[in-house]
Amino acid sequence: MRNRISEDAFTRMQAAQPRLRDYEITGVHVASTNGRTEGSATVRLTQENGTETTQLLRLVKEDGAWRVCQQ
Repeated sequence: MRNRISEDAFTRMQAAQPRLRDYEITGVHVASTNGRTEGSATVRLTQENGTETTQLLRLVKEDGAWRVCQQ
C-alpha cells in the first residue's frame, strides 16, 4: 500500500474511518514455504459506536519483524 498511496492520502483516509474503541486478536496462523515466512491474523475490531467487525490480515516477516501485507 505504501507504493500505491501517499502518506497524506492514507492519513486522510484513516481519519475519515470510524474510531476504534477496542481490538482483539482472535487467531494467528504462520507458515514457511521456500524460505519465506508468512502468516495471517484474525482481528475483531470494535468501533466507538459498538459495531464489531472481523478482519483477516495477511502478514509477512521482514527483517525479523512482522508487518501487515496489503497486496
